[in-house]
Amino acid sequence: MSSLLKILAALAALVVVVAAGALIYIYGFLPRQRPAPDFQVVSTPEVVARGEYLVKHVLLCNDCHSERDWTLYSGPAKPPLGAGRPCMDRDTKPVGINFGMPGFPGRLCIRNITPDVETGIGAWTDGEIARAIREGVSRNGEALFPIMPWFMYTILSDEDTAAVIAYMRAQPPVESFRPDRTLDFPLNIVFRFYPRPLGGPVTAPPRSDTVAYGKYLSKIARCEFCHTARVRGQVEPQAERLFSGGVPFTMGTRTQYSMNLTPHETGLGAWTREMFFERFRRHTEPFPVTEEENSEMDWVAFSGMSDEDLGAIWDFLQTLPPRETKLLERAD
Repeated sequence: MSSLLKILAALAALVVVVAAGALIYIYGFLPRQRPAPDFQVVSTPEVVARGEYLVKHVLLCNDCHSERDWTLYSGPAKPPLGAGRPCMDRDTKPVGINFGMPGFPGRLCIRNITPDVETGIGAWTDGEIARAIREGVSRNGEALFPIMPWFMYTILSDEDTAAVIAYMRAQPPVESFRPDRTLDFPLNIVFRFYPRPLGGPVTAPPRSDTVAYGKYLSKIARCEFCHTARVRGQVEPQAERLFSGGVPFTMGTRTQYSMNLTPHETGLGAWTREMFFERFRRHTEPFPVTEEENSEMDWVAFSGMSDEDLGAIWDFLQTLPPRETKLLERAD
């Protein structure tokens, strides 16, 4: 064998070894995870009530885990709440945020989060639910697809997480089977790198510090997610674009863009605290609209947010550096 052939054979062997090592690492050690924590939820009427407020008016869990009625303004979730929604695939017509994807690269079915034992989360432990919400790892150790914004919920306090779980467990179980997902290459590999285990207990800032608490709320209510541009394929926002809007949303034939929430003249610069509150209180009940007239933001659900929480979010947004965003059309 000539020297060239020996070199080529060695290179080929090296490629095989590297590829095998990469596959072992990807499927043997990813996603990064810890065992489900010993997270014990003590359910009381007060805890369940706090969980109901968070689920319905802050986290808006049902907006993703239920079908939405896009014939009504802000697309309210349709019963049975939390029972999952139809699968997305390449032929699915995108509604709302889609990051420019004409269809989903594979099949993704948003799961049933009611306490049904067979098809929901009834058999999950509190620790398994908490890990899924905040760390992006399912009961069986698989990475959750980041359409589930666990990367926003990593800061969700232990107390608030317990409240959410208590409320979820207090809901009637609904039998609603969701098929397993299938993802096209390379998405089936890339998303396994995302999850990060928490390092310990998580606490929320004191409510007396309205700026810090408003920052906390703006994260778990996904304000940052929908109002910050991202590079496709990444879950982390562009730091230089934080809260400056410009994220595209498809509503029928119309493309809308999320509003700039910084105190720039192209954002909230001319707004007052009273105007901010009024916008959230304007629609407390859904009403019929065309798809093009609709809004991805569930204003009706957010209208139930407390004055204290809205005020904290406003205080935080006012501390942001003004960032200019020029848009042709804004999502209202």
